[in-house]
Amino acid sequence: MTTTSSTSRGGAVARVIIGRTFLWAWLLIGLVPLLFMFITSIKPAGIANQIPPAWIFQPTLDNYASVLSAGGGKSESFGQLLTNSAIVSLGATALAIVVGVPAAYALTMRDFRARKGLSSWILSTYMFPPIVAVIPVFVFAGKLGLMDTYPALIIPYAAFNLPIVVWILRSSILQLPYEIQEAAMVDGASTWEVLRRIIWPLLVPSVATAAVLTIVLSWNEFLFALSLTRSGAKTAPVGLQQFTGMYGTDWGNITAAATLIVAPILVLMVVLRRQMVAGLTFGAVK
Repeated sequence: MTTTSSTSRGGAVARVIIGRTFLWAWLLIGLVPLLFMFITSIKPAGIANQIPPAWIFQPTLDNYASVLSAGGGKSESFGQLLTNSAIVSLGATALAIVVGVPAAYALTMRDFRARKGLSSWILSTYMFPPIVAVIPVFVFAGKLGLMDTYPALIIPYAAFNLPIVVWILRSSILQLPYEIQEAAMVDGASTWEVLRRIIWPLLVPSVATAAVLTIVLSWNEFLFALSLTRSGAKTAPVGLQQFTGMYGTDWGNITAAATLIVAPILVLMVVLRRQMVAGLTFGAVK
């Protein structure tokens, strides 16, 4: 009996070790492109374009200085493009959360008969390809005088991320005991007071998860930013194309710019990883 138990524990430990080894190996493989991008970004200008790549060199931050000072010799500073991306991403996230929280709460109310069908329809709209909306949004933005402005990007970004925000928050609210809401209403609390004083404090991890997803998707969006902006509200992903031209690609500057785009998202994910896990697993274990 003791031998069998020891064998079972040994097998479980071996499976854990193999599983973790596989996950770490997969993680390292996924980091290879990022590491190569970063290494290229700190190479001197004459070495960054060499093929095959040079691995022995004197690291320099000249590419970052060039990108942030004047966009690598281009007409726009990449620092301003990063600022535009931050404004648009945070604005879209705030709008999606402000609209998504009340919508998710309404879709959990038991006296709302159409809540299940409407919830499924809202989730299905997430499969709607954004590319088919580019021309209508372009026309509307032009007629309203919103071309090359922050609202021209904030509103579409919030709209396209709203289904996943509503679904995440709705699923989290459904895990909360409904008796808590009933008890508050018996004590005289209004629907708004229940949402603000009871639901919202318990919903913070899920809100953080939805906010991070919205920020990431808005930060990386390219199609609408390319179509609806020129220079005033141009975002960083669109600005990457200024480092390529008919005479070639400036790999030192373009990898430095790409690193500046990726770095805030990596930092955000590392800082909020616990909130992300808590929000995604909320109610998974009872």
